[in-house]
Amino acid sequence: MGSNGAAHRFSHGHRDLLLAVSYNIYGTRAATSSSDHKLKVWDCNEKTGTWIVTDAWTAHDAQVTDVRWNGPYVGEHIASIGEDGTLKIWQEDVDEPVNSGRRWKRVFQLVTATGVPFMGLDLKNIGAESYLAVATRDGYITVCEPEDHDDLSSWRVLWQDYLCKIPSRMDETSFRVSWHKEALPTWPAILAGLDRKSLSLAVAVGTTVRILRTDKDRKFYNAANLEGARGLVRDVAWSNGSMRGYDTLATASKDGFVRIYELHTPGIATLSTLSNGNGTEDAESLAPPPSQFPNARPTRSGIGAGLASSAKGRREGQPDAPGAVKQEAKLVAELEIREGMPWRVSWNPSGDMLVSTADEGSVRIWKKSVEGKWLEAAEVDSTRE
Repeated sequence: MGSNGAAHRFSHGHRDLLLAVSYNIYGTRAATSSSDHKLKVWDCNEKTGTWIVTDAWTAHDAQVTDVRWNGPYVGEHIASIGEDGTLKIWQEDVDEPVNSGRRWKRVFQLVTATGVPFMGLDLKNIGAESYLAVATRDGYITVCEPEDHDDLSSWRVLWQDYLCKIPSRMDETSFRVSWHKEALPTWPAILAGLDRKSLSLAVAVGTTVRILRTDKDRKFYNAANLEGARGLVRDVAWSNGSMRGYDTLATASKDGFVRIYELHTPGIATLSTLSNGNGTEDAESLAPPPSQFPNARPTRSGIGAGLASSAKGRREGQPDAPGAVKQEAKLVAELEIREGMPWRVSWNPSGDMLVSTADEGSVRIWKKSVEGKWLEAAEVDSTRE
């Protein structure tokens, strides 16, 4: 978007179809991937608003299906996956000239364990900590963290498994992944007993999205399912804004709808109040205030210290594993795409605006009205010159 709010169109310069784009945390840099096997990195000129290519290189031996930008706390890194069955992590070398094709160096590579290419990729940052999730076209998921969070050249596996029965090679699949990217889960879930350091991941599996979280032993469990799609879920995106007390997620489905869900913690009103010693605190007062730095490393003061000791009174229906909490998904909006079918969904940083793309070339922007309804705010035809 330009400074006047209008869409800004520019030629991406790839020699084939553009498949993915990812922005850095500040929105000042972008990476694009294409069927031409290449990655491109762009920098935005703050004065003119124009985007300039700073490097381009052949990243994979086949089309590059997805790319993600990592947080800035351990240097500049991007991750990419390709139809050649590899995941690669690239680190910027500022000593190399701009547009030399050597400015981004591969520091890590993971080859698919099943012989089937990856199709879902996402990165999560909590301060200087990085986490990686990647899923193959046959539903095999791998979650990793670095051996040393200051060095992204060596990773260890936290969890690997099939998400479902292995589909036939003739079946259309879409195993997409999306991390909850904020430092803390929602405060009602922590108050109910969820581990405050829980990693939370949404995974599209067929017509359902599974919400996976970790307990205190760092083991993943199924916390909830997002249901209601009548076609293959092509994409899922987890929004920021957990200080609201519930999570918000969006999906794009082959049935022609963008859906928005809220993820709530049941029975929160019945939980015991917490006290700081003088009996003046209740559950609502422990909600964390909005942070100017949502990816900053959490501290043990305030809500962190209070909620970490609040796993009192286990409720019925909750998992036995310590630090695990079941949640309930509520479908709050079904947004029909009048022409074509939705392909991708993405939230703005504050989580109050949703962007969707469709396979007929349109881009739609959705916003929540004062009455609480999600409405289409703008539409851009990306095919129009």
